[in-house]
Amino acid sequence: MTVEKKKKSIEDLEQDLTPEQVETMVDTFFEQMETKVTKGKSWTFHRFCAACDTPGAERVQAVLYPNDGQGFALYARQGYTQHAVTYNRRPVRFRTMEKALTILADVGELEPEVIVDLSDWREEAGPF
Repeated sequence: MTVEKKKKSIEDLEQDLTPEQVETMVDTFFEQMETKVTKGKSWTFHRFCAACDTPGAERVQAVLYPNDGQGFALYARQGYTQHAVTYNRRPVRFRTMEKALTILADVGELEPEVIVDLSDWREEAGPF
């Protein structure tokens, strides 16, 4: 009897929810399941390359953040930690996607998928 009551109450709940409420519940559920990426200390470009070549270490993935005026900033994600990559104490930036891919292709054992994070993308100048 209690199993039938539980089934009935779940069915009643499903009928009371709007599609927007169901979508909100599902989004909230998956956001809580996802592990958040934390910010780590910055790495020099040499340290970035060494982390990629370290046997037995967790794989490193390149993350590029585009900026209309400054190009693509390079970050390294290892596990759930993300590191800004620097060279001479300045962020590593690439003017074009082609330049970024050319340089990253030479980094041994780098995760083959490169992330381009467009979450903060803003165009600085108009199309002309």
